[in-house]
Amino acid sequence: MKQVKIVPLFFLVIFFLSCKEEVLKNDGLPNQKTQEEKFVPVDFSQFKNLNNKEQLQLSKKILNKRAINSSDKYRLFNLNRFLYSKLNEPDSAIGACKKMLNLEITKESDAYLGHVNFRLGLYFNQINLRDSAFYYYNIAKKHFFKTKDSLQLGASFLNIAYIESNFGDYTKSDSSAVASIKFINGKKATTTASAYNILAINSKQRSIYQDAVNYYKKGIAITTRKSSKIIYKNNLANVYKEFKDYSKAILILENLLKDSIVNLKTKARVIDNLAYIKWLNNANEPVEKDLLFAKSIRIQEKDTYGLAASYTHLSDFFKEKDTEKALLYAMKMYDATKELVNPKGQIEAIEKITALVTPLKAIKYYEESIRLSDSLQKVETNRQYKFAKIKYDYEEEEKKKLKFKTLATENKLIAEQENNQKKNILIITVILASSLLFLLYRRKQQHKKQVLQEKYNTETRIAKKLHDELGNDIFKILTKVQASTYKPTDIINDLDKIYLQTRAISHENDTIETGGDFENHFRELVASYNSDTCKIILKDLASIELNKLDKEKQIVIYRVFNEFFVNMKKHSEATLVVVACKRIKNEYQIIYSDNGVGFKENKIIYKNGLKNTKIRIKNMNGTLNFENNPIRGIKIIFNFKN
Repeated sequence: MKQVKIVPLFFLVIFFLSCKEEVLKNDGLPNQKTQEEKFVPVDFSQFKNLNNKEQLQLSKKILNKRAINSSDKYRLFNLNRFLYSKLNEPDSAIGACKKMLNLEITKESDAYLGHVNFRLGLYFNQINLRDSAFYYYNIAKKHFFKTKDSLQLGASFLNIAYIESNFGDYTKSDSSAVASIKFINGKKATTTASAYNILAINSKQRSIYQDAVNYYKKGIAITTRKSSKIIYKNNLANVYKEFKDYSKAILILENLLKDSIVNLKTKARVIDNLAYIKWLNNANEPVEKDLLFAKSIRIQEKDTYGLAASYTHLSDFFKEKDTEKALLYAMKMYDATKELVNPKGQIEAIEKITALVTPLKAIKYYEESIRLSDSLQKVETNRQYKFAKIKYDYEEEEKKKLKFKTLATENKLIAEQENNQKKNILIITVILASSLLFLLYRRKQQHKKQVLQEKYNTETRIAKKLHDELGNDIFKILTKVQASTYKPTDIINDLDKIYLQTRAISHENDTIETGGDFENHFRELVASYNSDTCKIILKDLASIELNKLDKEKQIVIYRVFNEFFVNMKKHSEATLVVVACKRIKNEYQIIYSDNGVGFKENKIIYKNGLKNTKIRIKNMNGTLNFENNPIRGIKIIFNFKN
């Protein structure tokens, strides 16, 4: 007979259902108080000394008639869930859990969401909707990850492992069972032992018997619960039976019977398995009495599932001894499995029946077997599809959540980067603006300083010229006048020279008229130095469009040529001066040339006047070149850009 599936022990004994008081205290979860004064708090002491049905009626009455805060609603729905479970009404318990999920206090707490979804998994498993149970266990697992509740994570993975095993996904089931062991980490022996039990079941289903033996031994060694130890040992004996190590199986089961087994269903299972394995080991072994005794216990306990196993063993036992009895028990096996709606068991029973009846009678059973096989295949296909769809939908939902979470993280990162960029831009802008303001301020201060320095230099230069040049010349005239031999013509020439010097000083330092009439002003400057002894010729002055030049350039040109003319009058002894102008694309050129004495020994001496001239031209990004020839005079080339 095929191994009887063991209901997970943690389904049967649930720690959070142990007493009423625990349920009335938020089921062991953190008590979350509300500030909503308009709600009347519930007095939970009134539930004491009431039976389950009375508590349920009182809870419903309070929920229907009073405005209750979210925390008290959670406790009442949790109480209802507990009471429905005790009254064996899992559908109603599911309804209470779903109402708990809709409460704000639940939505805001991963601990609450984890526990409520875990219970939904338990109740859906009780009504054999394992695909739904799988879904809720996975949701519970997600919330327990957030609260770092390792024990509940272990329990969730264990339940998932049982469901995956039930659907034949043994590899995934192994992974979930191992995860359960990892999260429990030795803190709860019964859960760890149950995980080894499912690993053993998975190994046995894949005929990896030695692994199954090792896992059962680990479960037996770890568990502290006697009922679990008996079940694991019984399962271990069945594994030894599968690879025909009957002596070990018999020894295990005989040792079990030496201990007192309180649960009669479990006792009947051990007696039946021991008798059947003894018969397999030795067909002459007198085990009929034990097989019938186990059957009688199961009839007494109304254990239909166990009776199907007894009828299987009895049919096999009598097959060679009494075909009528063998057929009788095969028929009873068929009826029991039909009552259990177990198509696999029915098909196994039909195989036994057809081997014991005539071919004519067997036809009817063959047809039923074919129908059951087709139906079973269809049901199994639908079941597997539904489970696969639940898994797929859950995984897709998790992928979407992960995708949205990733996008949210990326958007947050982008927003932070943009904010940082904005901050950096603002900081850089402030720094640049501050630097620019500082440079402008510094330049302004330097300009002021330069203006003051130039003013001082100008005043010093004027004072020096007045003293050294005009003062000396005036003194000479006074000396000549005092002499009895002076000539009036000499005095007139000396006074004319003083006048020219005074005018030069005036031109050098007076206000310069700039703008649209600058060309006329420049011509006036040239005309002021034009005399009978020295002719000044302007050539192509209009080509450089003086009126359109910048104010600064106009001032520089005026000062530069005033300096040239002053030096010409004082030192060159020139009788002819030519100022030639021309424009080459964006560049301008003014050439000054005279027929004077030029520089002595072809060496240019930069005194104050020429120094200032060179500085002015450099400031306007211009150039100044001198060509000296004692025979032909001097040639000065002045280049600048517009």
